[in-house]
Amino acid sequence: MNRSIRESWSPIRVGAFQHLRCNSWPLVHFLSSELSGVILSDWQPASIGMRLMMRHLDLALLPSAELLNLSHVRIVSDCCIACKGVVGSVRLISRKPLGEIGTLALDVSSRSSVLMCELLLLHYFGIRPACYSFDAGCLFDDCGADAFVVVGDAALCYNPSERWIYQYDLGSLWFEKTGLPFVFATWVSCDENIWSNDECIRACKRARDYAINNIDKLLDEKYAELKKLSLPRNIVKSYLSNSIIYKLGETERAGLQFFFDLAQLHGFTKHKTQVEIIDSC
Repeated sequence: MNRSIRESWSPIRVGAFQHLRCNSWPLVHFLSSELSGVILSDWQPASIGMRLMMRHLDLALLPSAELLNLSHVRIVSDCCIACKGVVGSVRLISRKPLGEIGTLALDVSSRSSVLMCELLLLHYFGIRPACYSFDAGCLFDDCGADAFVVVGDAALCYNPSERWIYQYDLGSLWFEKTGLPFVFATWVSCDENIWSNDECIRACKRARDYAINNIDKLLDEKYAELKKLSLPRNIVKSYLSNSIIYKLGETERAGLQFFFDLAQLHGFTKHKTQVEIIDSC
């Protein structure tokens, strides 16, 4: 990868959530090497959209559900975090079959995964469980609800106790019911200067391509964070290499649009959200 400075411009303020989700690493880690002047900061996923709209960020790795609340935004580049089938990092753990779930505990730090679960249950199983936020300070197994959603790195090796009889991979369930991939996040900007900056768009793609072609190098450089996750390196490598899709192709775009349409149909947003992508050749 060419690490030389390709062009000079004002610093680009980039927001991501790589301290919370290892699946963001291939999009974020090498970006500063490809794009001169990047100022990278980590935020909770739920706060990134607000910072983007307030123009505190120029470019952000934005969870898909946050796009439902934003106007004057565009997806920048064909980079994404998505899955097509089993993903492992978004799981519904239940005492009861899907159609009988009455109460559901949710990890609100991942609104896209939460909304994905709610839409699946409502649209395909005809149920709308009473939902409440999961207390991150207690153990998953102590959850008092009929079911709960475990998201992110914690889900990859989570083994519930035997009283939790039913386990569903929501990536697999989404694909089974819709026939489409699910898109968790994309690079997004409200700034027309970013939309017209082909070098910025290309840099996002170069950083992604370099990472996915050099996963071992990426994990070497993320050694300290990987150790904190208490996850085996081979599990993370397989997850990033085989479970996650990083290119927003035609079927991923269709999946994202279907997610938006379902959210509007069931009243999770009042206006129609259209997938709008700016990408360079």
